[in-house]
Order: sequence, then structure tokens, then C-alpha cells
Amino acid sequence: MNTSPSFDIAQFFNQIRQLEIHTPQGLSGLLTKESRYVFNYGRIRDNAAVSLVMPVREESYASGDLMGVFAMNRPEGYLRYILEERLKRLGAPSDMFLLFLAGSHQIGRLTYTLPGEALPQSTGERLEELLSSPSGPLFERLVDQYALGSGISGVQPKTLVPLALSDANCEPAEHTAMPLKTVIVKAEGLDYPGLARNEFFCLSVAKEAGFDVPDFWLSDDGRLLIMARFDRTPEGAVLGFEDMAVLTGRTTRQKYEGSYEMIARAVDLFSGEARTVQLRKLFERVALSCWMRDGDAHLKNFGMLYEHPMAPRRLAPVYDVVCTDVYPDLDREMALKLNKRKTYPTRAELVQYGQRSGYTEDEASAVLNRIENAYATVMVRCEKDARYQNDPLLSGIRQAVERPALKAHQALRLG
Repeated sequence: MNTSPSFDIAQFFNQIRQLEIHTPQGLSGLLTKESRYVFNYGRIRDNAAVSLVMPVREESYASGDLMGVFAMNRPEGYLRYILEERLKRLGAPSDMFLLFLAGSHQIGRLTYTLPGEALPQSTGERLEELLSSPSGPLFERLVDQYALGSGISGVQPKTLVPLALSDANCEPAEHTAMPLKTVIVKAEGLDYPGLARNEFFCLSVAKEAGFDVPDFWLSDDGRLLIMARFDRTPEGAVLGFEDMAVLTGRTTRQKYEGSYEMIARAVDLFSGEARTVQLRKLFERVALSCWMRDGDAHLKNFGMLYEHPMAPRRLAPVYDVVCTDVYPDLDREMALKLNKRKTYPTRAELVQYGQRSGYTEDEASAVLNRIENAYATVMVRCEKDARYQNDPLLSGIRQAVERPALKAHQALRLG
């Protein structure tokens, strides 16, 4: 949504006690804030359920905290700060008010409306302008215009931005195959210089290795990363998405608790007949984060996609991958445990993890070789890219990644 003059925020601020929850399959039910949060389904089919962990039933769902699938896209970090700054004259925004603001403009298939009301829509932006405009002033304008209506989690400065209709089927230089209607725009903050280029590098490695990655672009000045939404089909249909915090019963505050083995159990549970393929994809994703020294691969950076809860489910593509080791203020550990610890695994340990994920030893080793070769290819490419030539980001990534423990090809079995 946007905050046009006809939309009076003060009228609704923290006054909302009920919201209708809609899916592409129709109206699902009513969320009410009483002394607790209460959600009641209407008379609906099972495919209109709001979550894989909240099947349709007559009994109410009640919780002292907002249910995980509704809280999943609650703004964090930078976006939360911006929202509170914009609304500070009114007070601290409630979760119900934030859901109302997000409306349909969030990751996943859920839409929130006041009973009988509809939210205004934005006119949108041009993709070419997002890529070519000076990033600092542009991102400030995007945040001013869209932050109040962006339902997207994460501490990195980011917002969901709708594209103008004339750009909805555009094919920029990287030849995206999907009709873009909304993109995720990320900026680098002062705390983590080069973050947009860092993520662009890591996503490029994933793409070069043949992993499933959404279309993505780096702005001409290297300060904005723009990514196509992965919760939309090539035809533009809406997909459901639930992150692993929701699917494992954790809150956002607990996103660094648990293990990659725990995620594997959730993938096994929710993938059904596709579990073998999906567990292999999970290994690729975890191996990529280990190789790239991505210490922020927490529960919210993994998730499942589906058309509706009764349809087949699959692991979401690779997103939010960054070489965190280049930032000295961050620790040198993984976000979650693997083999009961958060220290990065050796190559031999990764191969063993691959074997537990359904690969043979040779197949798991081949996946790591693909990542290593992709990394080398992307490094050569970026060294020639003017956007990487004015600071030590690439040398920092090289120092973090090119270390003996993971590059060694000998001793594929632990002693």
C-alpha cells in the first residue's frame, strides 16, 4: 500500500482488533486481538488454510504471541526503526496495525484486510530506474513511499517495491523469465559496507553452481541489490511461503536456535514424496553457506513454497547469502549447529553431511567441487567489474573463503 493523503493512519493506529485473512483460495478466517490472539477459520476447504502448521479446524487457535505464520514477516532492524520513526508521534505500532499496513504487500500468499475494507494500491516503479539511479537518494525515497506497507523481515535495509505496469513483463539484461510485479530492494547500511555487492557475489556463486536462485541484479553504483520475488510462479501466481522458524515452532527471536539437522527433519516432514530431492537441495544450500562463510544462515533464511497447503511443497530457492566473515564485528561461527556445534565444518564433515542427506560420497564431493569452481569463476568475473575495484571487499572474501580446511581434497573421511 502507499500512504496517500486519503489514507488517515491516525484513524486506525492501534485501534484494530480484527483482521480478515485472505488467501488466493478465498477468505480463510478472522484474526482477533483480545487478551490473546485468536484465529478462527470460516467454513472453508482445507486448501484455504493459512499455514502448514495450522490446518483447518473448528476449534480456535489462540496464543499469547502472534501466531508464527502471521508474525513471520514482521519488520525487524532497519525497517522496524524506520516504521517507528515515521509513527513516533502516534506511539509504538501494534502487530495488528503492522499487519493491516502490509495488506497483501508481503512475502507469501496471505492478505490482511479490515472486515469489508480494501487497501489502496501503489502505482509502482520502473526497474531500469531502480538499477541506474543514484542509490542513496533513491533508496530513501523508496523507503519513504513503501516502508509503511512492506511486510518483509530481516535486519538489512530492504523494502518490497511494486513495479509499474509497463515494467511488469520486462526482460532486462539478465533476461528474467518471470513477469515482475514486485521486487525486493536491499541497500547496504553503514555498519556493513559493501553488503549489496557481497550478496550479489554469493548469489552469483549459487547461480553459477547450478542452484535454484531467483533473478537478481546489482545497481550500476553497486549499492542496491534487487531481487525478483521467489513466492511467485513464472505466470505471476501467488505462492505460499513459510520459513523454518514457523515450521519448527520457533519465534523470530529464536531464529539462531536449532540446527541444520532440525531443518532437515522439517524438510523431510513437509516435503512428502519429494523429500529425497528436497533434502539434497537443502544440502546444497547449507554447503554453499559453509563454503562462503555465511554466518547468518538462520532459520528464517530457509523455507518451503507451495501453491496451497494441500499441494506439493518444495524448498525455497537460495536467498540472503552473505560472506559475513569480511565484517570484523561479527563472530566466525555458523548461525545454527551442524554436528552439534557452530564451528564451520571441514570438507570431510560436509561430505558426510551430504551422505546423510541422500548423496553418495562421490556425489556430495561433486557438489562441493561445483561450488568451488563457481566461486573461482565469479571471482574472476567480479575482479573485472568496476563496481568491485574501489575497496578491499573481494580480497576480504578471498581471505575468508580460500582457507586450507575446506579446500583440502584429501582425507574425505574423518579419522
